[in-house]
Amino acid sequence: MTARSIPAPRVARSAPLERLLSIRIALTWELAIYVALFAIAFGLRFWDLGARALHHDESIHAQWSWGLIQGNYRHDPVFHGPLYYHAQGLVFLVFGASDYTARVSPAIFGMALVALPLLMRRWLGPVGTIAAVAFLTFSPTVLYYSRFIREDVYMAFFILAMAAAMWRYMASGRDRWLLMFALAFTGSMATKEATYLVVAVFLVYLDVLVATELTEQSMKANGQAERSRRIAGIVFTAPFAWAVVALWPFLGGVRRSFSWSALPRSGDVLIILGTLTLPLLTALTAIPLEHFSVVDKGRLVCRADMPARDSMAIGGLFAITISGAAFVGLQWRPRTWALIAGACAFVYLTLFTSLWTNANGICSGPWGGLNYWWSQHDVVRGDQPWFYYYLLMPAYEFLPLVLCIGGAWWSLWRGNAFSRFLWVWLGGTWLALSWAGEKMPWLNMHLAVPACILAAWTVQRALTAWQPREDLRRAILPLASAAVVGAGGLVLAAYLPGSGALPALARVGVVVFAAAVAWWTSQPFGRRALGTFAVVAAVGALSFFSLKAMIGASFERGDVPKDMLIYTQSAPDIPRLMTQIDALAEATGLGYDMPILVDSMDSFAWPWAWYLRDYRRVGYIDLSQGPLPTGDYRVMLVNQANIPKTDAALAERTSGIEYAKGIPYPHRWWFDEVYKSAMDTGHGSCTAKAGDCGPFKPGTWSHVFSHMGLSEWPATWLRYIRDHDLGGTIPHESVRPCGSCGSVNAAAYFPVDWDTKTKSLVLRDIAAPKPTVDASGRPMFGGFGRLPGQFTAPVDIERDAQGNLYVIDSTSKRLQKFDANGNFLATVDIRVSPGDTNEGSQPWGLGIAPDGTVVVADTFGWRIRTFTPDLVPTGVTFGKAPNPDPAVKPGEFDLYGPRDVAFDRQGNMWVTDGGHDRIVVYTLKGEFVRAIGGTGSGPGQFDEPVGIAAAPNGSFYVADMFNGASSSSARTAPTSRSSGSKAGPGAAWTTSRTCASSATDASR
Repeated sequence: MTARSIPAPRVARSAPLERLLSIRIALTWELAIYVALFAIAFGLRFWDLGARALHHDESIHAQWSWGLIQGNYRHDPVFHGPLYYHAQGLVFLVFGASDYTARVSPAIFGMALVALPLLMRRWLGPVGTIAAVAFLTFSPTVLYYSRFIREDVYMAFFILAMAAAMWRYMASGRDRWLLMFALAFTGSMATKEATYLVVAVFLVYLDVLVATELTEQSMKANGQAERSRRIAGIVFTAPFAWAVVALWPFLGGVRRSFSWSALPRSGDVLIILGTLTLPLLTALTAIPLEHFSVVDKGRLVCRADMPARDSMAIGGLFAITISGAAFVGLQWRPRTWALIAGACAFVYLTLFTSLWTNANGICSGPWGGLNYWWSQHDVVRGDQPWFYYYLLMPAYEFLPLVLCIGGAWWSLWRGNAFSRFLWVWLGGTWLALSWAGEKMPWLNMHLAVPACILAAWTVQRALTAWQPREDLRRAILPLASAAVVGAGGLVLAAYLPGSGALPALARVGVVVFAAAVAWWTSQPFGRRALGTFAVVAAVGALSFFSLKAMIGASFERGDVPKDMLIYTQSAPDIPRLMTQIDALAEATGLGYDMPILVDSMDSFAWPWAWYLRDYRRVGYIDLSQGPLPTGDYRVMLVNQANIPKTDAALAERTSGIEYAKGIPYPHRWWFDEVYKSAMDTGHGSCTAKAGDCGPFKPGTWSHVFSHMGLSEWPATWLRYIRDHDLGGTIPHESVRPCGSCGSVNAAAYFPVDWDTKTKSLVLRDIAAPKPTVDASGRPMFGGFGRLPGQFTAPVDIERDAQGNLYVIDSTSKRLQKFDANGNFLATVDIRVSPGDTNEGSQPWGLGIAPDGTVVVADTFGWRIRTFTPDLVPTGVTFGKAPNPDPAVKPGEFDLYGPRDVAFDRQGNMWVTDGGHDRIVVYTLKGEFVRAIGGTGSGPGQFDEPVGIAAAPNGSFYVADMFNGASSSSARTAPTSRSSGSKAGPGAAWTTSRTCASSATDASR
């Protein structure tokens, strides 16, 4: 009888949720610190994200992300890679679009960036990992750009992920870390082209690391240990180590001769990075092809309508580079490489083709991105000097920099491969970014991250050098004392009042005393404890100022560019104006169908394109290219260069919407880059395009040392590090909140019946405005507008014998009459054909004859016109446009910009003929009497006479504008009697030479 076997009972497998719930996490001091830091990092990155206006670039990225979920996004190399548009588009899809949600995806990646050092705990140690998380949490640069929708926080995350995955793989050999490394590389390449610079640094380091490890294999096999042989071997191997790695399977004989037993894991990483990078460098092959005239310059450019021949040429070049990369990868480890390369290619092309809806992305990504940005190297965007990051990093990342430099002995000479990698990463990226043509503050992110990691390694190294063990608990209080004394000493030194030698000496004394206290507190714990105490004292001393810089840039100033980090920023007025626009749209009942005009000159469409994204009737028109378009726009947003043109066009309108005076606002403003002119070595401001201040010029360093010695630069620089403000603070909202910021301004035009204070439509009395008083109690009449009694550009005013006031408006071409109290009486269009917008006319001057006749000098109508006291045209109009030939002597009635009018006792009118440098006298009936003066600076000569006035004694005073700069004295000369003159022999003319800032000012 055969015994029947009984199967063993199956052990029930727990569900994934049960396994997850079964995990027990031990609560330790380290975990508690991480929880606290992550909570703080979350608050700093997500609190009040929508408080500041979207930067010009932010508005573009937000709008494109919004457009992606609308189905109209296509990759364009000008605006970098597509990854962050897809990430932000997903946020918009889930949470909707607003200024707050526009910054959510960078905040998420900023949080992830803070957590990445946990993957490096093996190399950073427990204290170093905590320090890295803390430094990234509070870094002014990292925080600011974690709250800023640009590609740099995404790229920084992927680059740090590459570094972590690289070291995890080299330590464990697990392929999952190679896959993470490759996907992080792909994510960075799909984000920003600056990745090429950092990847170049990684490739160089890996090549040298491979050379180092191969040399060590040779020396170990041969029983050698001399340092000199090791250095010589590395120097010999490094130039071709990458080739050895690429051809490893085919170099059996070479490997045996050098005793290279196995390919180092660093070689595996080098193969993955090299083979993934090679196809993305294909666009560089166009450089030699163009140089040797194989193809025309600029022909091989990806575009949807490119000729089939060009498409085939680009495809052929890709076939070569992809084949080369595949050959190396498949000979290395076929399955592993195929899986990694396939996954990366799929992710990369999916993003660049907008989820496979844009076939041109297959070319615009791997070819177009590098091709475009390489061509931009010589454009030098920002035009920053070579030392730009030597200013930015010490201004914001001084805390990690001090630790990096202070611990350089540990990390370089006494360090390990990891610490030296951090130096290569930081230094190589620094040099690469300084070489690149475009230098911008957001690129500082890629220096701040490795600096924070290296500083954290230094913190751990200082502790391990001491190895306090049982001494640590009793050292906590002395360490805290060193930190507090360091903080207090530096704050006292920074804010100690006074200037000169004695206060400076006192500041130095305070710092020396604080350092001495830190040294003294370390003595009971031995010499090895000194490094730890020094690190703690430095962190304590600098943390206050680092936190101050962080809070100021990210929360206090925000969209007021007093920080170099902020650069060119949209002004806070834009969101405030947007609330007015939304309120007006609601009040009119038009909603998102309300017509709006945006002047697109000088990229003024941004950030308005983002803020007006929901409005369906927005016209983006360059007003500098033509007349003001017709249409009942309820709001007009106009570049300051086009404001006079807009005012003139509105003043001449006879129908349509009546607008109130344009509300001026700074549209875009920027940090005052005084450092460019400060480095003027005698050849102009120091920029990439100008000056003669390169780092290899002796004059550069002579200039630096001479100014450093004067204490001018150190004092200014230390004050900026302390306050991050160049001065000029004006906190009141009605005035610019930044006196030191440069700006390009604009004006917002709303309907005259819109009350911006109450945000409501109000009924306006169409009758002329009544006279009132200003804030100081002075009488005032008129107001901005086209209604009777209002003005758009009043340029001259005169009073008649009865006290009536006459005002001429150069923009609306109107002459208006008011009584002595400012009550409106009458108005008239001074043009020969009233209302004719094609008639040339721009009046500037006004005069009242003894009999009450009102005379207008129509400067750019080239004429004089007269009116009765009741503003009825008298029919007297004379003057004609000047002959353009300067050699032709002007005739009696040739008037080249008549600017002003005055009358003598006989009633003759004296007209300043500015373009002809003369005074012309006419009778009230328009008869020529004589001409006075000529071009020059001598007696009886003028250079652009503009204003004229008669004195009670019969003299005339003339504002001679361009001669005004030579003398302020008055001069007189007798006039001669001429035919028809009614002036007596005792009449005289006098010119008062005054410096005039403009023709308008001079005429008065």
